[in-house]
Amino acid sequence: MNMGDILLKAQVREETGKEISRKLRAQGLIPAILYGPSTTQPIPLVVNPIAVLKALEKEQSASSFLDLEITDGKTSQVKKALIKDVDFHPATDQLIHVDFYEITVGKELTLEVPIVIVGKAKGVEKGGVLEQNLRELTISCLPKLVPSHIEIDVANLDIGDSIHVADISVAEGIKIENDPQVPVVTLVAPEEVEAEAEEEELEETAEA
Repeated sequence: MNMGDILLKAQVREETGKEISRKLRAQGLIPAILYGPSTTQPIPLVVNPIAVLKALEKEQSASSFLDLEITDGKTSQVKKALIKDVDFHPATDQLIHVDFYEITVGKELTLEVPIVIVGKAKGVEKGGVLEQNLRELTISCLPKLVPSHIEIDVANLDIGDSIHVADISVAEGIKIENDPQVPVVTLVAPEEVEAEAEEEELEETAEA
């Protein structure tokens, strides 16, 4: 889906604070904020959580682009934005806050995208355990090039093998900002996993 296919309406929030947030949620609305390099001051907003969830659903990504139509009671303007972060209530799983990041179409941005592991490592058949050290990668690219995720194929991994940041291939125009030497996934021997578990258990006992 191309950026701008999704239109999300928002209202400028005149008042801020916990009490206002509670009142908004009682009305079926939630607080949000818009910020970015071209936004002098963060703009407090009010949005419909159902509309935000639908936008996330359509994009199938935590990094969803959209047209944000902001109304202040007198005028309205449309800004290109990215859903940068979402907060859910720990007990009810309801959406309670959204961060929007304003973007410029022709200007690079830096953001985190999730890593998706594909394939079954051959070392797993031998009893090895796949450990994932990184869940996300930080990338820089133009907004139109932002992927919903980055796939890492682990099928050829044997016990003792690792895939580092430097080993990951991404499309032209995308730059990975993480340290190239950091391991993303490692296939460890079962005895190493057991040794780590025993070590953690000893540490917990000592702390208690």
